[in-house]
Amino acid sequence: MSALKTQLTEDMKNAMRAHDSARLGVIRFLLAELKNFEIDNGEQDDAGVLKVIARELKKIKDALGDFEKAGRQDLVDQEKLKIAVMESYLPKQMSDEELMAVVKEVLASTDDKNFGNLMKTVMAKVQGQADGGRVSAMLKQAS
Repeated sequence: MSALKTQLTEDMKNAMRAHDSARLGVIRFLLAELKNFEIDNGEQDDAGVLKVIARELKKIKDALGDFEKAGRQDLVDQEKLKIAVMESYLPKQMSDEELMAVVKEVLASTDDKNFGNLMKTVMAKVQGQADGGRVSAMLKQAS
């Protein structure tokens, strides 16, 4: 069992003891999504667990925009709480300056101008510290 999965399980127990139903719900949701992912893809290490959390976080952030457009402040507040809990398990996100430095380094080190290949290379270097949307925007800006 990965260290991150163990941490999620311990945090779930602590949230139960503290009667923190909001945090408990998010952690249970993450563990359920992880379990579903592992059924199809086998036991995951920390990198796999982070990938599942990041995927779910992206879905919630996408939904947040829709809730804001619809004027549903109650749902916006709920989703922001979920985002805060999920982000606590992800690595610290790179600043725009750090991300741009990685993008420029990749552009300088290769003659390949295929956008897809460049995205793969940058995403491998940032390893969860920046989402694909930010990386894409920085690549377009830098090239």
